[in-house]
Amino acid sequence: MIALFLALAVAPWAHPLRFRPVPGWQTGASSNTHSVYVGHGTRVVAPLESTAWIARHVRYRDHATADPPNTTLARFPSDAVIVWAVIFNPAQTGEKPIRLDLRQARRFACCEAAYVAGGEYELTGSGPGRAYSVIVRIYFGSPPTSRLRAQAQLALNQLELPSPR
Repeated sequence: MIALFLALAVAPWAHPLRFRPVPGWQTGASSNTHSVYVGHGTRVVAPLESTAWIARHVRYRDHATADPPNTTLARFPSDAVIVWAVIFNPAQTGEKPIRLDLRQARRFACCEAAYVAGGEYELTGSGPGRAYSVIVRIYFGSPPTSRLRAQAQLALNQLELPSPR
């Protein structure tokens, strides 16, 4: 019984979050690390997170876990797009499953140190089987045109959320 519980708790973390490669895009990811997203009073034996990013027309200069990636955003060309994602446990109470659809993204007030001309958009929800929570942030170098939106959606389509099993 305990082995089954541990297997279910560890399963999503066996393969860290990542984006499938796409020609013309750079990708990167962290390994599983201690989570900074788990709030006080949450009881998790080992709170974990895993981050990944995909970028077009900009050299990604931050550590994969940087939220926001201020060093990269400080030199953000107008035609650039970054999609950054994190998963962390446990899934937050009341979350609906995430839909990786840019049309569902909400504008998000960004950033701590860097101006982002096109703004930042965010998607949130739970991962498969409510095994973890997901945050996806989309950064645009200029107000998003239909071309930039299509590029961002292409990147979102490459995000591989780990299986809960």
